[in-house]
Amino acid sequence: MGWRTDDELQQMLRDSAIAFLGDAGGPGHFRAVRASETGFDADTWRRMAELGWTGMLLPESLGGAELGLSAALPLAEELGRALSPEPFVASAILAGTLLARGAGPVAAALATGLAQGHQSVTLAWQERRGGVGIPAFGTRLAAGRLQGAKVHVPAWHPGSALLVAAQGDDGPVVVAVDPSASGVTFVVARATDGTLTADIVFDDVHVSADAVIVEGDAARVALEHAIARGTVALSAQLEGLAKALWHETLAYMQQRAQFDSALSEFQALRHRMVDLYSQIELAAASWRKAARCAEEGGLRGPAVHAAKARCSRVAQEMGRWAIQYHGAFGYTDEADVGLYVHCALRWSSWLGSASAHRRAALMAHRDGKGA
Repeated sequence: MGWRTDDELQQMLRDSAIAFLGDAGGPGHFRAVRASETGFDADTWRRMAELGWTGMLLPESLGGAELGLSAALPLAEELGRALSPEPFVASAILAGTLLARGAGPVAAALATGLAQGHQSVTLAWQERRGGVGIPAFGTRLAAGRLQGAKVHVPAWHPGSALLVAAQGDDGPVVVAVDPSASGVTFVVARATDGTLTADIVFDDVHVSADAVIVEGDAARVALEHAIARGTVALSAQLEGLAKALWHETLAYMQQRAQFDSALSEFQALRHRMVDLYSQIELAAASWRKAARCAEEGGLRGPAVHAAKARCSRVAQEMGRWAIQYHGAFGYTDEADVGLYVHCALRWSSWLGSASAHRRAALMAHRDGKGA
């Protein structure tokens, strides 16, 4: 379809992703690394950095490629298709957007480390379960001391660099916090797909002035931009997952026989697969529209919310029908289809569920915030 046509740069990046992930992606890779201490493969992350992926949004002066969101989204889509556990959205998109707007030696060092693949960087911003958008932060930074708690911190592991969003004396602030500092405690959990997430408590944690990445109105704008970009990239990842699961299901239907006929020969099943394909195509169109709106300043408009709602729904719907057509073994962890379904559940709930984004899209439309 014409609207799916990439420009020259996007196609080059997509081709490199397909080639790279053919060896370093897929359910086999996911199974091999998800139970590790980091939840992903550090060597694969470094190789992604060598390809320029981890510094996609960072300025060239810090070792980044400075290519923008439009170049990053084909990568997110292909990473979704390959079921990649590496924290591209959490680090390269969310944290990368904030570090690109940061100032000072700490921000520069973190950005350079991210661009070179020496570490991942994660953002702790959520303080309650559910909801979308930037909350009124209960975590506070006053007189260089940080007090509060965060939930659902993604892609957490002991070697990760940590950015924390809080309320300062003059508005929102994003600071870098040493995870080993006194007063920082973690409760680490495995998500539905086996990857890591954490709830973090900050009890009178010292934060130096150099550790302030961005503050005031600039911090609020940077956070809104980061969350909007992350939401769009996650939507692309979900659509890529749904498309991969569609092809996985079709291949199974073509070789699984009932009543001396392949499942793919039954008209009712064929019609359902066509319906699912159409929904996946609509999801792909929705995140492309959302990307244009986000980069043109429509951070609070309905397009970003609509894309996340649609892509989350289609990934879960594709998962339900994939299990229906595969039979009971589709529920098992040993079946590849089960891994896709578990990832769809986690990615769909992260950065706001489908229902939360539908409500936000409706409110944005009512408030006249445009596309």
